[in-house]
Amino acid sequence: METKVSVGRNIRAQRKLLGLTQEQLGHSAGIHSVEVGRAERGVRDMRVSTVAKLARGLGIPPMELFRGL
Repeated sequence: METKVSVGRNIRAQRKLLGLTQEQLGHSAGIHSVEVGRAERGVRDMRVSTVAKLARGLGIPPMELFRGL
């Protein structure tokens, strides 16, 4: 499986575990909810800064998003 797809699945799983919508995560991460959706689907490579923002919005260390690779 591609890295971006695995990271996207981890983002989605953590977001759902916290009971957040894509809009709520986007707001807390400082990115648009459309970008959250793209990240979760793994449709494009993310910048390191985007991964860091999403992790911060989820309240986890960025490396958690790479779990299982």
